[in-house]
Amino acid sequence: MKKIYLSLAVALTGTAAMAQGVSTLELTSAVGKEIAPVEHSVALDATDTLGLDDFGSQIFQYGSPSGYVFGVNALDGEVQGQPITQINVEYAAGFLANTEYNVIGAMMWFGGKADVSGNPADLKVKMYNLADDQAVSSATVQQPDVIGPDQMLASVNLPFADVDTASFNTPTYALFANHVWTAGDFALSVDISDLYGAPADTVWLYASEDGASDGSYTWTNVDAIFMGQQIPGGWALTTGLLQGGLDVNLGIFAMVDESGVGIEEQGFLNGVKMTTYPNPAVSSDVVRIQYGLENPAEKVEINVFDMNGKLMFSQVEGDRAAGIHTVVVPAGTLSAGSYVYSLEANGGRMAKQLQILK
Repeated sequence: MKKIYLSLAVALTGTAAMAQGVSTLELTSAVGKEIAPVEHSVALDATDTLGLDDFGSQIFQYGSPSGYVFGVNALDGEVQGQPITQINVEYAAGFLANTEYNVIGAMMWFGGKADVSGNPADLKVKMYNLADDQAVSSATVQQPDVIGPDQMLASVNLPFADVDTASFNTPTYALFANHVWTAGDFALSVDISDLYGAPADTVWLYASEDGASDGSYTWTNVDAIFMGQQIPGGWALTTGLLQGGLDVNLGIFAMVDESGVGIEEQGFLNGVKMTTYPNPAVSSDVVRIQYGLENPAEKVEINVFDMNGKLMFSQVEGDRAAGIHTVVVPAGTLSAGSYVYSLEANGGRMAKQLQILK
């Protein structure tokens, strides 16, 4: 199995005296969960999960004995004879938009959690705009040199108890108090900084197989604890923190409002777009989910979940050409209530709400 290496250097950006003598730390190929190591890069059959196409046919958890690559992770080292600990405090996924969107929240795919303290703090789900020179591309770079999360546009607390890990096909939702209109690219993040207590509580996100993306829109925010002080380190490309790279997509999805125009006039978000009609509907209606592909796709997956994360409908489509396609949800499939429907194709991720009135 591939070994993963993580450097403390990013956490020390801008602190030259501390940066001297920082060594690269080796992480073993085991996932750390409640101390006991678990197999690294555990593959989960997509039919047992959300079946998200950008994750390919397998879903992965990445980590080490010190924690998770996309979760609570505290790495100990030494600088100038003094102990130093790097902590991963936030993870973000980027979304490319070529039209205006009202972002209403995020749908996330958590793999696991552990209440160690007995009173876990809340997580935070945030939205940022993206800007140039807001993240470092590697652990050896001292100044931000690549695109990254910039100004925070929205934030909502996510109670630890609401992080749903009941099964592999159960997502977690977080809705912003106010919808956020954006005409440009943006990022959604999960902030776990308040979980680092004594002891730290544990949570982690699923990610795709290495190589499923180019890694340019997956970021980690790292801090360092040195001589009793927590030092902000800022954003870094996750792939740049790991020797050999780790080019993955995170299990974070943008939830957006239905557009007031037909799907033909809608713009793409990460190469996909979709709508339903009627919406709202009644249970006796046949619900049609229309989706658009900017480029041909080898596989497209449509899922409908209730607000408890239960999978209510799923359809996998084979090769699909660029253009508009339709999936039919039979009448009577959905009872009265609120639902989230999601689309996955070619690494594109999108989720919207659907209302069934009666």
